Amino acid sequence: MSDYRNDLAVVVLSGGVGGARLARGLDAVCTDLTVVVNVGDDDVIYGLFVSPDLDTVVYTLAGIEGSHGWGLADDSFDVMGHLGGFGLDNQFQIGDRDLATNLFRTARLREGAALSSITAAVASSMSVGPRVLPATDHRVPTRVRSGTTWMPFQEYFVLRGGTDVVDELRYEGADQAEAAPGVVEAIDRADIVVIAPSNPPLSVWPILAIPGIREAVQRSSRVMAVSPLFAGRALKGPADRVMASLGLPAGNQGVADAYQGLVTDLVVDVGDADEPVETEAAIHPLDTRIADRMAASRFARALLELP
Repeated sequence: MSDYRNDLAVVVLSGGVGGARLARGLDAVCTDLTVVVNVGDDDVIYGLFVSPDLDTVVYTLAGIEGSHGWGLADDSFDVMGHLGGFGLDNQFQIGDRDLATNLFRTARLREGAALSSITAAVASSMSVGPRVLPATDHRVPTRVRSGTTWMPFQEYFVLRGGTDVVDELRYEGADQAEAAPGVVEAIDRADIVVIAPSNPPLSVWPILAIPGIREAVQRSSRVMAVSPLFAGRALKGPADRVMASLGLPAGNQGVADAYQGLVTDLVVDVGDADEPVETEAAIHPLDTRIADRMAASRFARALLELP
């Protein structure tokens, strides 16, 4: 007999694509879902305040995300072409309809609105049911050090393709920031907190760096981390390389160590079921390939059925 209940209060700590896909799966199988999203990737591009992870989560929950998991499906890029015609560096591609989201956000921020209220308005306009909350309304940009060079996250990730060795990370201003309204409260009332299969140092640690959030997670009776690794590698992105360069062990041992003292359960892919991991957390092998909507729903149901 399954112990599955769809009314459990679930909070997801999410980065971009992986977290968004997990949130989409959970949205299909539970009625009380809050997604707390990394804002360390936020930056000012072309004079606009962009929040890539927040937008990826909202677009995915709305079912309108692009084929790569980010941006909007079937978007055009006429504005980017015109910017290039002016000789501007347009490597950071923002689609024309996606541009409207960023224009709206920028205008509202300049009027003094909080990022959390703007995100709620964007989500509502797209009929998104779950609550989507930025980790904080404050600016806490992630900075990356490679060798002797410090760079903004988007320079590292987009302009340089995430190929640089990451020697150190800094979440600027995190110690002075406050959790966005509702974040700590949602974690405190959650039956389950799920750390999404996002890059631990680049996507989840910036969330946990906000005062009050890590402490709230530590108070939670059940915290599940979903590994982003398959046979020690990330399907996309530099998670395994970044973890290694920051001194974390290879494979799922590194994921366990990244969340040491926080998680009660570690979910790994079925292909890694025999991988030895030293941790006090219970280890659960499941099929964690969730790019497909139905696969994400099946995984989310299995996650909530875990004993």
